[in-house]
This record gives sequence, C-alpha cells and structure tokens, in this order.
Amino acid sequence: MKSFFTSALLGLAALALVNLTAQFTGITIPINRLSLAASGGLGVPGVALLVFLNTMLL
Repeated sequence: MKSFFTSALLGLAALALVNLTAQFTGITIPINRLSLAASGGLGVPGVALLVFLNTMLL
C-alpha cells in the first residue's frame, strides 16, 4: 500500500513537472480525469506514456 501511494505521488509530481517545464520543452499535458488517472495509477511510466502519446499524436 505504501509503495502504491509513493508511486502515485511521484506520478502526480512528474505530471506537474512536465507542465512546469512546458515553456522550455513545448510539451503540455492538459489536466483532466484521464491524465490524473494515468499519472496517479501508473506513476512515472504513466506520465511518460502521456508525453509519448502527446508527441506522437499531436
């Protein structure tokens, strides 16, 4: 249980970090239910998946 919460917290922090560095990288991930669920449920790999999909599809 503790590792799940740690992973979820790190995923949400990574999502915030991606959006904070958007000025320099040009990559933004909109904050909605899907992005929060992916970053909270999958952690950092979920954020990496969102960044990958964002760059490939847009």
